[in-house]
Amino acid sequence: MYSLTELITKIILKILRAFPPETSSKISLESLKIFHSLNIKLNKTVNLKRSKNIEICGVTFDHYLGLSAGIDKEGKYFNSLCALGFSHIEVGTFTPFAQKGNDFPRVKRITNKKSLINRLGFNNPGVIKATQNIKKNKINFDGVLGISIGKNKETSLENAYKDYNYCLENCFYLADYIAVNISSPNTQGLRELSSSDFIEDLTKQISTKAKELEKNHLNSVPIFLKLSPDEDENNLELIISTSLSNNFSGFIISNTSNGTLEGITGGISGELLKTKSNNLLKKVYGYVGKEVPLIASGGISSKYDVAERLDNGAKLIQIYTSFVFEGPKIINKLLN
Repeated sequence: MYSLTELITKIILKILRAFPPETSSKISLESLKIFHSLNIKLNKTVNLKRSKNIEICGVTFDHYLGLSAGIDKEGKYFNSLCALGFSHIEVGTFTPFAQKGNDFPRVKRITNKKSLINRLGFNNPGVIKATQNIKKNKINFDGVLGISIGKNKETSLENAYKDYNYCLENCFYLADYIAVNISSPNTQGLRELSSSDFIEDLTKQISTKAKELEKNHLNSVPIFLKLSPDEDENNLELIISTSLSNNFSGFIISNTSNGTLEGITGGISGELLKTKSNNLLKKVYGYVGKEVPLIASGGISSKYDVAERLDNGAKLIQIYTSFVFEGPKIINKLLN
């Protein structure tokens, strides 16, 4: 038997799937924001068996489960999303200037595989507008806020560090941690930033800017690098060692995997990403051990998946696609 809330949620999800994914997402987020403003709870209170807080780089998380970047791309919905029971919400990815992203169609549900493929391309309002939204919506926010930053499509790889530093400068004081996204497959050439031609200078420039901001704001903000599940193994050790030597705090593992499904070439997430993402986590943990915090993301939809990622070295878990398919009930499912 379903409770009334569960039945309503089930009906709403069925209706929303009749709409294109981006339309469905917008309706869901706006509705969620309204419900939150009216103090209407759409999820049962999370009753944790693991009630112990998790501290990473001086930031305290209520528990391990958070929402990855890509759901709240405007900085408007993180408060209402966190109220569902997440310990942390990662917003973005934000770029210096607003951009519409790639042409439609650019998102497709692969329902029978519980997966998505997207070629969104960092559609966002720009970091200035995003930070204005965040300030407005951070009132009474009691979770952990991560902010994902990237570069504009038109910015050359040689000047990419300027985009990241511009974003860093504008959102540093609002973030509990920063995620540096150089691994999305949907901005042409972006993944080249992880190559030996760029990774040293990029991480050094970002680290230098972070130190300057720490001095100005009298506080430090952890910086995580988001890795590609398609990364060449020969280059992986270079990325890790270079990032750590330039004072990055840890890694998010992983972004979506590049591929083609049902006529769309883009980033694959969900069940079809699970094995690649988990294998990358094991490799990175093999390099860094337990001293470097790792955040696992990619194909996590069951308690078994959670346990496996934690056993393989993750300190925190993030979901995206399973939340899209299952709605708020996935939170209790993965925590209890």
